Amino acid sequence: MKDYTALKDYELIYELLASLQTRAQAESNLKVMEANNSYNEINLEPTVTDLIYKPWLLEKLDLTSRQARALNLIRECVDRISKSKPTVGLQITSSSELGEDLRNRLKNKPQEELWGLYLNNKNVVIREECISRGTLNTSEAHPRDIYRRAIECNAARIILAHNHPSGDVSPSQQDFAMTARVKQVGELVGIELIDHLIIGGDCYYSFAEKSQLN
Repeated sequence: MKDYTALKDYELIYELLASLQTRAQAESNLKVMEANNSYNEINLEPTVTDLIYKPWLLEKLDLTSRQARALNLIRECVDRISKSKPTVGLQITSSSELGEDLRNRLKNKPQEELWGLYLNNKNVVIREECISRGTLNTSEAHPRDIYRRAIECNAARIILAHNHPSGDVSPSQQDFAMTARVKQVGELVGIELIDHLIIGGDCYYSFAEKSQLN
């Protein structure tokens, strides 16, 4: 496999375009990008971020509908990756901040996934892990699986998070029952469950914010 790490941004864009069309067309389109990418009438070399944050540049290129679709798909993939940052090392200060981070990661999942975030005594995430994947409507996990991981990394607290592919973040009876069971086990082993988040569409639901962990 060719190593592209040493390429400058405009060279990487050229190689990407050349993989979709002829090299002559790629060179012509790169010149179009340069001509339309200016600041105070000074032409700037196109950068990779232009492909992500300046989609109007793509509209000026000589592309077939299939080539444009491929570049738009690449842009969407990169954009999602950039938003799906891991939480390890993040200090949890609010459910709303964490809910936004997890929404970007889980909102497009086709099936339910249950995640565990394991925190130290300063609420810094020291481990995150997908505990189970289920069907469109449910994901099952036993408290022993959740707390085994917590004990392995010497966690002081845990946060659970799972998605609802339907987009409705209202907790089901199963969600309430699992949360209560995990909280009870946590009290026995001395590792506190401090929140359970449900992610769906552009929303989240926090058991802690609703005072449902008391």
